Amino acid sequence: MTTLNQQFIDLSNTTRELIGLLDETDEKFWLMVLRRALVKVDAHELAGATLILGCYGGVDTFSDLIIGKPLEADDPLSFRNLNARLDHLRTQTFEAARRIAARQTW
Repeated sequence: MTTLNQQFIDLSNTTRELIGLLDETDEKFWLMVLRRALVKVDAHELAGATLILGCYGGVDTFSDLIIGKPLEADDPLSFRNLNARLDHLRTQTFEAARRIAARQTW
């Protein structure tokens, strides 16, 4: 079983990668939310994982985000690649946060 410490490190790493992608595409709102969560994740606070999990699900949430919209018409391959990266990192980050929140022992 992975230690809680390692789970927080994993979540921090995936969140940082996700923040880098959002910064690269100038996605300000979700960038702010994830940076706020990262502070709590780095402090190994459950609130960081739950804040990240709260970004997912429902209408107009992080799950629905599409990045790089200006590229869609002019460079559709880049547009698809950006969003494939987003989907991959979004899934990794969700799973990392869920593993922490689902722990039965602290």
